[in-house]
Amino acid sequence: MSKRKIVSVTTDSDERDLRILFDEIAIELDNGVYINLTLKPKRGDPKFAEIWELSLPKTDGDRVYWSNGASLTMDEIIAMIQAEKSGEQKQEASEE
Repeated sequence: MSKRKIVSVTTDSDERDLRILFDEIAIELDNGVYINLTLKPKRGDPKFAEIWELSLPKTDGDRVYWSNGASLTMDEIIAMIQAEKSGEQKQEASEE
């Protein structure tokens, strides 16, 4: 199985408030799958703390990156999705 490539990355909003604009990014993979990824868990990371002041994210096919050096590889993106899903499942279980 070949490794998936990132085709494009955009923000989830046309808002000019960058805090809102960068809370989530939309990632398109080469197989047509779209991933809406929340960046809130990364706010504590010093490089990600400043992405809200930078230009829009870009991709080179293997990662999403910003001009300050902050980046997310496909493996990191998948790990963030799994952590988010795991957190949702734990929350649902505690509500039952």
